[in-house]
Amino acid sequence: MTSLLNMSGNLPPRVPHAFDPIYRAALSQVMSEWQPSDLLGSHQFRGGERDRAAGAKFVGLRLPETPSPQRVVVANGTQSILTMLLYGLVGKGGSLAIEALSYPTIRQFADMLGFNVHAVPMDGEGIEPDAFETVCRRHHPSAYYAMPTLQNPTTATMGVERRRAIADICRRYGVAIIEDDIYSLLPRDVPPPLSAFAPELSWYVVGTAKSMVPALKVAYLVAPTSEAAAERFWPGVRATYWMCAPINAAVASSFIDGDGAVQIIDAVRTETRERQAMVASRLAGAEVCSIPECLHVWLSLPHDRPAAEFVAKVRELGVDIGASSTYAFGEASPPNAVRFGTGTPGDRTAFERGLDTIVRVFFDSQR
Repeated sequence: MTSLLNMSGNLPPRVPHAFDPIYRAALSQVMSEWQPSDLLGSHQFRGGERDRAAGAKFVGLRLPETPSPQRVVVANGTQSILTMLLYGLVGKGGSLAIEALSYPTIRQFADMLGFNVHAVPMDGEGIEPDAFETVCRRHHPSAYYAMPTLQNPTTATMGVERRRAIADICRRYGVAIIEDDIYSLLPRDVPPPLSAFAPELSWYVVGTAKSMVPALKVAYLVAPTSEAAAERFWPGVRATYWMCAPINAAVASSFIDGDGAVQIIDAVRTETRERQAMVASRLAGAEVCSIPECLHVWLSLPHDRPAAEFVAKVRELGVDIGASSTYAFGEASPPNAVRFGTGTPGDRTAFERGLDTIVRVFFDSQR
């Protein structure tokens, strides 16, 4: 049986022409600068000094000011960071505000850690301020999980005024902001992070998995203060093991200290634009939400073609995509839509095959 083509994920496309030589050079540099036993001989719970400084530089690609390295935690991917923050800021019996459509793994975190999730209605920019304030007033969430830039799954991006409004509500009700800004490095022209509007409340997360390569497993957290970073990420907190492998952190630092990170991101951006151009051409006339630098597409379906049925038909033809129900929180019915990724297929030929399958099923449903 032929294996399914995975287009339900939204990884960055592979760019071996850029990534491979840069990675080899960085690994060689790390091995020439460090004795392996020194590099790997002790735990670096929040990252070594060089790695936190590189992380500060990396997040400075998005934040208005480069933060102090003392506020930065180097971690083993964004999920490790989210586990620690949800455990420490929300915790058992606590409440988390979240968009009505969002990252489905948050549901698993809620089940594992025992907290309550309160879904906030959305519009074209993300959560609605009035609805968010109602949730804050009624349910007193201790934190809000935010993805204001190229939101997963809808691709919505908050404008500056919406970000200010949401930040003001968080400030009035004392709600911490956990901002997952993982998709923001590919587009060149997006608003500053939500965290920039309420830095004293914000835990800002960005990593390498969506902008460069998924399995490097290096992500950076900016805490509100250096004291807050030390309090949440220290050896006595053993809910999970968040520490990044020092060799991976050192390689990422080499990328960032040189121009390797920018070169890789540029290559991923270019390939993503090529694939998104194919989407725009083949799905012309459909209700498609995305931008040229986005790793996923939100496709609305005709009312008489339920998303579950559409996904099943596409899967029958060998391609895996996601129905809107996968991302739905709360009791409201999700919109009749599907999400598919542009980067997970290993090459452009495989992507084109998967896209043509989605297109064929979509336009067959119009007849």
